[in-house]
Amino acid sequence: MIRKFILSAFVLGFSVGAIAQKSRVISVFQLIEAGKYEDAKEAIELAIWNDKTSRWHRTYYAKGLLCQKAFEAGFEKNEKEKTALYPDQLFVAYDAYEKALELDKRSRLHSVISTQYYQLVNDFQKLGERLYRQKEYQNALDAFEQALLLSKSSLLSAETDTSLVYNTALAAYESGNWEKAISYFTGLNGDGYAPDIALLLYRIYLETGDSLMAEEVLADGVDRYDHDQTIVLELVDFLMNSHRTQDAVRLLDSAMVSKPENAVFPWTCGLVHQKTGEYDKAIRLLTKASELDPAEPMILYHLGISHYNIGVAINENARHIRNNAAYQSERDRARASFTEAIQWLEKAHEMDPGHKPTIEKLYQLYYHLQMTGKQKSLELLLD
Repeated sequence: MIRKFILSAFVLGFSVGAIAQKSRVISVFQLIEAGKYEDAKEAIELAIWNDKTSRWHRTYYAKGLLCQKAFEAGFEKNEKEKTALYPDQLFVAYDAYEKALELDKRSRLHSVISTQYYQLVNDFQKLGERLYRQKEYQNALDAFEQALLLSKSSLLSAETDTSLVYNTALAAYESGNWEKAISYFTGLNGDGYAPDIALLLYRIYLETGDSLMAEEVLADGVDRYDHDQTIVLELVDFLMNSHRTQDAVRLLDSAMVSKPENAVFPWTCGLVHQKTGEYDKAIRLLTKASELDPAEPMILYHLGISHYNIGVAINENARHIRNNAAYQSERDRARASFTEAIQWLEKAHEMDPGHKPTIEKLYQLYYHLQMTGKQKSLELLLD
């Protein structure tokens, strides 16, 4: 009889102790509601170390909720006493929730934790955005990746947020984590997310010394993003630096067919021909560009330069002519080209009076053609 009494007393004592400890955990929720986060932390840490509540799923749910709610309460005003109860507080919240799910054999907490997970995704995104603005790119990457991981949880039914993937990719890019940046950007590029994705991938491949992939991603981007102007110009620059002028011209020809209203493509193609000394082709294309964008003074400037270069080339050839009449004829042709150059450069100067290269070239031409009055009018602008 005495034995039974002792056993009953032991069981009763154990039960009372367990109930008391679980009551401590329940009190944590009340402390969270009251905003007493330090007190809640002290209570939950005692519960975690107590044998009677260390394996109870609600203990870890309470810790996760404490970490998350305190973080959310202090985030906007950057109140460290709330956002730094624990180092990496949101990650601690996630780990605690996961521990609660592991111990919750009957899945009683799944619905409430799934609700917290939706908000936790947003919390990690906000944290990542703040860290990114503060140029803490590696920490921002960690936060964004955690948000991505959470968004793919079996507890959530949300689709992958491509803007979150983009932010994650940017953080990887800025932190110099090329492998992750390539992985995220490649996925976005495959979905045709935005032209700048192809450009960022291009820069990564150049940074890592993979010029073949750099060219490939731009060439793909030209088709994928319907001859996006920036991608086309970047690829033209790449081809020109690789001494592949004809490939650059073919690319610009296709861009002009695809987007005939875009003045930049004939303008750029004109500059390519100007660089290779094909001034007649340059003039034809620059004239077309000027018709499409008559308000752009730089197109007029380059038209003037092309006519000027023709005149210089004619004069250079004339030096080798022995026949005086033929020589004089060539000199007249050169003068006509210089006069044509002046007309375009004067239009450019009228539209952009402060452009020094235009002023300098006009001054040089006025001097060469002995147009003294106009030459003097520019002298003050050269100082």
